[in-house]
Amino acid sequence: MDAELSQSKHKKAIFLDRDGVINRKLPENRYVANQKEFELIPGVRAALKILSKLGYLLIVVTNQRGIARGLMDETQLNEVHRHMKTKLEERDILLDGIYFCPHDRDEGCNCRKPRPGMILEATTQFNIDLDQSFMVGDSDSDVAAAVSAGVRAIRISSEIDPQAYLTFPTLVDFAQYLDRLKDQPVETTCGDNNDQRTDQR
Repeated sequence: MDAELSQSKHKKAIFLDRDGVINRKLPENRYVANQKEFELIPGVRAALKILSKLGYLLIVVTNQRGIARGLMDETQLNEVHRHMKTKLEERDILLDGIYFCPHDRDEGCNCRKPRPGMILEATTQFNIDLDQSFMVGDSDSDVAAAVSAGVRAIRISSEIDPQAYLTFPTLVDFAQYLDRLKDQPVETTCGDNNDQRTDQR
């Protein structure tokens, strides 16, 4: 029993922001409220396939302020997420978890990024080893949430983020980077690895 419990505490995960990482982000103050507005970014399915084969849990952590603003509701959000899962399952990609924050910026919740609540909740539920995991996002709040939770922050951007562990232009670039390193030990330092950005484009 002790051996089984020990093994269960060594899961590694990729925490994924949704809009701008998995699907195309709509213009400011617009929210993906139905499946017609949901468009996978090219290469995302290939990236998630690689990450899954490398043994990472795939966990989405997404702020959905549109609910608090009355521009959509949780039923609509769940329908979007069912559509997302269907599109991924077409390539045999399964998401292990989806966490969302429905609150506005001034509600003081612990789940809205840059707070780490969603990451920490998933970590507890899945017994995740944060030292072997990554948070991938395209915004300052994603990076801040990762640093606060104690997990390495990967920034999806065309410009290097000095607060992130590493920066890549797309999710597939990051996945291919990990694939090339799969037989090497993983560094565990959070947020101060800018001297190792040899994969930047």
